[in-house]
Amino acid sequence: MNTLISVWRRVTYFLFICLLVIILVFVLDFELNDKIQRNAFYKTLSKKTRNLGIIIVLDKTTQNKYKQHSENMKCYAKQHEYTFIILNPESYSNCSLIKNFFFQKHCAVLNYMKSMINIQWFAVLDGDIFAFNNSKLIEDFIPNNTNIHLIYYERFYTGEIMAGAYLIENHPWSHRLLYKWSQFYFQLPRIGYHNHDNGALHMIFLEMIEKPDEILKKCHLIYLRSSNEQNYYRYLRCFRCAIGGQRLFQHIQVLRRGHGFARDFHIPFINDFLLHGHKDELNQYFHNPTKCTTNWLTNIKENSLISNLEIAKNMTKAKDEYAMRKYSISLGIPDITDCWPNCEQNITGNKLVKYLAALCD
Repeated sequence: MNTLISVWRRVTYFLFICLLVIILVFVLDFELNDKIQRNAFYKTLSKKTRNLGIIIVLDKTTQNKYKQHSENMKCYAKQHEYTFIILNPESYSNCSLIKNFFFQKHCAVLNYMKSMINIQWFAVLDGDIFAFNNSKLIEDFIPNNTNIHLIYYERFYTGEIMAGAYLIENHPWSHRLLYKWSQFYFQLPRIGYHNHDNGALHMIFLEMIEKPDEILKKCHLIYLRSSNEQNYYRYLRCFRCAIGGQRLFQHIQVLRRGHGFARDFHIPFINDFLLHGHKDELNQYFHNPTKCTTNWLTNIKENSLISNLEIAKNMTKAKDEYAMRKYSISLGIPDITDCWPNCEQNITGNKLVKYLAALCD
């Protein structure tokens, strides 16, 4: 009898222990799953794409001229769920006093941005820009630094900051810059080569990064002498000397030559995203320019791009040498030949010393 009671106690104890283990495992598993779910939730939030928009600014005439380009960008926007709009500056009455299309453009962009508070960032593009590689994302070019509100890139040949394509955050600081930029129309000097909004941009840029007044006055005086293209390059030289090797500022990031989200080359490389400056129809690049497809490579004409990186590097070096022969006044030195396509954000070290020596005479 005693033996049976002892065995029963042991069995009961064993079952009790098993029950505790089952309960413990259940609780731990519940907590673990909860943590996994919560971590997955935060991971999803952190990877969530920003609300982005694409703005193409065209008047009625150029809307017809660049219809294929616009349809191409509209297709790209649809594939990546970006808001897309073609803006006509004439639609905004408060821009009507600005009689220059290029300055009207930034006035219209400002108006539209203020009306679209749900969109965080916009790509503002010229009408003669199209997406060559639609697998690239706009957000890949937007840094995690929340202080950066505006992203420009340097034009390859002259080092000029490109006015016709920029990424801009829907932020009060950006609104202020756009307002100043559009209103510069009323300060536009009566000279032979002011280069419209592109020339104005460099003065606005220096002001917005709070360069000293003596630097602003010096560059503005040279700007006032821009009677021709060569004198305009001297103005760019003053600007590039003023910013030195810095390309990352408090609120602006400038992508270096050959590293922008768009390029002026007519022969694209496999790593290119947007192409700028092609004025004709897009048959040169696509089998069917009006076809909207997610598999961009199937529609690309194979002979229209350079897919070999070493060939691309050699071509970039050759173009850099050509740029130096023709635009040395504004370039100073060939600053990307030895590092493209992975140059550092800023120009530093011995290269900076040579760069400043060449530009800041």
